[in-house]
Amino acid sequence: MKGAITPHTESLLDLFLRALNDTEPEVLSNAAFATGLLVECSDVDLSSQCLTILSALRPLFEVTPESPSARLNAKDNAAGAVARIICKNQNTIPFDQVMPVLLNALPLTHDFLENTAVFRALFHLFRTDTTPLRPHTEQILRLFAHVLDPNNTEQITDAIREELLNLIVALNTENPHAIQGVGLAIYLP
Repeated sequence: MKGAITPHTESLLDLFLRALNDTEPEVLSNAAFATGLLVECSDVDLSSQCLTILSALRPLFEVTPESPSARLNAKDNAAGAVARIICKNQNTIPFDQVMPVLLNALPLTHDFLENTAVFRALFHLFRTDTTPLRPHTEQILRLFAHVLDPNNTEQITDAIREELLNLIVALNTENPHAIQGVGLAIYLP
């Protein structure tokens, strides 16, 4: 529906926020995904709601490796939702609180399609303002190494891989030691 969702934004946001308090992991997963898409696609300015949305998504990041698959999927969808919010409303994000939670949820473990949103947000921040990323450089570079590993080909699309490789080349000119330190030098031309 993309922007056609706009007339229904407020009622859907209310519904999705209620669903983010559900006890059923599948409902949580769908609510997180839908909330992220609503923020991304609606023409309504939801910047005033971002902190409320982020607060509602926060509990979805609290999982253990033993959590049920649907709960781990909800965590991945919450990461995608946060990434979509970053791209749409970057100026409303308390990055000092959000980045550690988001980055600790990565790499994604169940819903790799959400990597498109996650990497789009990371690329967006690398292009517009690296300040929120700087304290997490090594963790981000380790994430890059993980998703580029030939054993993890399902993690990212070819388009993301290509953009990631270009970013690594650019980052290497700024900090070759960091690139070499996490084993990304093998991806340099």
